[in-house]
Amino acid sequence: MKPKTLEQIGLKWGLIVFGLLSAYFFALQVLGYVHEIELRLFNGVIMYFGVYKAIKEFKNSDHDFNYFQGLGTGIITAFVASLVFSVFGLLYLTVINPAFMESIKLNEPLGLYMNKYGAVFQIFIEGMASGCLMSFANMQLLKKSHMAGANEIG
Repeated sequence: MKPKTLEQIGLKWGLIVFGLLSAYFFALQVLGYVHEIELRLFNGVIMYFGVYKAIKEFKNSDHDFNYFQGLGTGIITAFVASLVFSVFGLLYLTVINPAFMESIKLNEPLGLYMNKYGAVFQIFIEGMASGCLMSFANMQLLKKSHMAGANEIG
């Protein structure tokens, strides 16, 4: 069986991250905590998990793993998750619950200056920024060591 490419793995884990982010968003919505900005930090934990699993899966496949391929896998995962979650955000703000945009304007810092396109852009940039950082962080854990065959001094 031919191993999956980094793009296929990034797409798979990006969609999984999107699913987890959506579930977390709906859980916050149901519990009434959707306007607690601090709870959005957990989005970074979800992104870290997805990026880690994607890079780990690519590393464990039959590919000759290198740093930039692992980094690319993580960034593709973040891109897919951020793009799909942004599209979901646009649909949510325009079709599913348009009143939520008014709620954002009333409850969020700088909400008075926010519109649905600005909110969607913010979702995408926030996801990509955290995803790129998580990719770099994960690669520090998962990269191959250049010292694997070196003898210890001492």
